[in-house]
This record gives sequence, C-alpha cells and structure tokens, in this order.
Amino acid sequence: MNGITTPREFSLKLARTLLASAALLASSISLAGESSATGDQGIFGDKTSFTLGLGAAVLPRYMGSDRYRSQILPVVSIQRGIFFADTAHGLGLQFQTASGFSASAALNYDFGRKDKDSDSQAGSTDLKGMGTVDGATVADLNVAQQILPWLSVNAEAELRVAGERRGNRFRLGVEGIAYHSDSDSVTVDLDAHAGNSQYNQTYFGVTQLQSQLSGFSPFKADSGIYAYSAALNWQHMFDAHWSTVASLGVTHYTDQARGSSLVKADAEGTGLFALNYTF
Repeated sequence: MNGITTPREFSLKLARTLLASAALLASSISLAGESSATGDQGIFGDKTSFTLGLGAAVLPRYMGSDRYRSQILPVVSIQRGIFFADTAHGLGLQFQTASGFSASAALNYDFGRKDKDSDSQAGSTDLKGMGTVDGATVADLNVAQQILPWLSVNAEAELRVAGERRGNRFRLGVEGIAYHSDSDSVTVDLDAHAGNSQYNQTYFGVTQLQSQLSGFSPFKADSGIYAYSAALNWQHMFDAHWSTVASLGVTHYTDQARGSSLVKADAEGTGLFALNYTF
C-alpha cells in the first residue's frame, strides 16, 4: 500500500526539515508520514496535489554559531501517488504499509556553508579564513515505524552523491503526538544527529592551514554523535486547503563538536512559522 502525504503531514515535514537545517543542515516526520491510501490507486495515484506557501524562520548562522539570521522560506510541493518534488526534500518517492512502516528516498541538494554572512544559507563572517563549503548533491533516505498510535521511531541517512566531499550525516529519532484533533496536531520530536569523520571534520574540524588563516584552534573531528535535538510542532488546519505550522526547536552539541572552537554555543534555538495552501 503506497502512502500519500496530506497537507497536514507536508507542513509538519517542512517544519522538521527546516529545524533540522538549523541544527545540523537536518530533521522530520518521514516523507511517507502517517497517511493511509488504498492499494488500488497504484503507484501513480488518482490525483496530483500541489502545495504553495510562505514561511519565516529564525536560524543560527551555522551549526554552533551564537549569532542568528532570519529567512523567508518559499514552499512548493507537487505530489502524485508515491512520487513527490518539493523545496524541503527534493525529488523522490515514498511508500507506506498498512502495518505503519514507511520509507522514502530522494535526491536533494546541500548548499554548504559560506565564510560570510548570508540571508539565504548557512554562513558567517565569523568563519573568515575557514573557506567555503561548496554545495553537494545528496541522497536522502528515510524509514519510520509506528510503534503505538501516538508514537513512532524514525531514522535518516543523508549520503553525499556528488559535489563537495562533505561526508554523510545520520539521524535517529522518536516522534510523539501530544495532541490531535480534526483541526490541530501537536507533536514532539527527539533526535540524535551523527556524522562520519568526513562530515564532522567538514563542519566542525579546523585544519592547520585553516587555523593559520582564521585564528581558530586546530581541531580534528571524529565520527560519532555531534548533537541531540528536540522540537515542538503545532499544525492548524483551517479547512481542506489552508493550514499553518509553528515550530520551536533546541539543539545541544555533544563533546564530539564542543571541542571545536567553531562551536560558540553549547545549545541553540530555532523557530518557524509557515502558511500553506494545498489544491
């Protein structure tokens, strides 16, 4: 049985993805969500769904920064059957079974990190001398399993495919439904974020050359968990078309990352509000 993401699920996916971007450049209700669909729809479904929206977010300038930036975030999503294309997750497909297991695979793009302030992507003048982390094409793989009607576990692997050799990141989390009605849904997410040695070195490490150019102390990052995060998401449906989502999140960096002089805050917050229209 294939799953089709509803307007409610897309908004919550967006919130989770943007909050993850603030904490690690990632994180989320799985792309398959908790939707149900009949098997006779086939992989192409019987309807194409379009979602347009606009959001505003407050995010750290980069992972570990103690400075923040505001960003306007356009939302565009097209979905039909198991296929989707959207600004949050890229181009991919999603699948869900009657037992509550769901999976998705997508091609997306990581815009990297600049060494100057930017209103559109991660970066800060504090990183002058560190150089730019160029963008990379990534494969984003998600799986989730509903354990109880109000609780699910999920995992994500974001694997570098082309572009910057930035390594791979991983996420393991749980999601609980704190409140649910016909018009409102409140969820709580708890996640652990990890990277292989290349990923952690790219975003937290400082080479000898970078140290000389930037003044940051040299730091060699190993593979492992670099952060834990929690997020509170509130989704409100006005009708079958209009919806809003508001989210607050906090990320706490582990010793794996805090040893880096790039990490200027042990913990950082994120916030998002978005208005969406689905037709």
